[in-house]
Amino acid sequence: MTSAALHSIYILIPVHNRKSTTLHCLSELDRLGDLQRYTVVVIDDSSTDGTAAAIQSLYPTVKVLNGDGTLWWTGAIRKGMEYAYEQGAAAFIWLNDDTLPTMGCLAMIVAECTHNPNTIVSAQCYASGTLEQPTYGGQTKALLSVELFHTPRGQTIACDCLSGNLVCLPRSVVETIGYPPSDRLPHCLADIVYTWEAKKAGYHLKVLGDATAVCAFNPLEEGWASSAIPMTKRWSLLTSPKSNLYPSAYWHYCTSFYGSLAFIPFAQVYLRLILFTIARWLLPLHWLQTMKGWKQKVLS
Repeated sequence: MTSAALHSIYILIPVHNRKSTTLHCLSELDRLGDLQRYTVVVIDDSSTDGTAAAIQSLYPTVKVLNGDGTLWWTGAIRKGMEYAYEQGAAAFIWLNDDTLPTMGCLAMIVAECTHNPNTIVSAQCYASGTLEQPTYGGQTKALLSVELFHTPRGQTIACDCLSGNLVCLPRSVVETIGYPPSDRLPHCLADIVYTWEAKKAGYHLKVLGDATAVCAFNPLEEGWASSAIPMTKRWSLLTSPKSNLYPSAYWHYCTSFYGSLAFIPFAQVYLRLILFTIARWLLPLHWLQTMKGWKQKVLS
């Protein structure tokens, strides 16, 4: 691609009060040459830690869009996509600031996305630079569940939906299904629902195993038996869009994926939360972690 064509690819980075994380992400893009190769837009949702000023001082070529503190992830991504679309973007790259692409990663997903019509492409994320423990990437839908899977290096795997950590989407997706639904899914699950809706509209979703990035699992997304986060905190988070189980967002997610069966997975997950809360109260956490390990061995 020519330099002008590459600059029509917009990297969109939503941020809020994580200055050091954001600057580290931009530093890595600079080191890899991607900061100069593509157009980078940071959507800063009213950070109070000096994020915007630091970016403008250290990386003056980066465009900073300011929010009012109510954007959350989806509103920030939407604001970035709207801006990029108006500027004539050929494609959008969603990039979370805690996700660090490795050398050549962005070039691979951009090439796959731009050379194949109606294709949305994700990198495969790993917990660390050793690229051993997979984290985010493609997901597959079963009857009443959606599960992450690992795309090994050397492989490309089609999927039903994508985690939004590092994804390249063509401009046409906006013209086909509009922008991500920031009103119904303000933070969590919007990436999964939006890419699922794109697939239903005829887009091909895939993960490139050779396009790798580093992003550890968010502790709030780890299994209830894998994390030491107190159950009282998990319950209190249900009132926040940051929770995967934020009721109104989770209901929209269920209706999008399961239609008339939506009530079953919706009710099931909260019932499991109640039962697991009782188990956490009765049993030590390490017992539950051991039991989970036994279950995984039996099922593997």
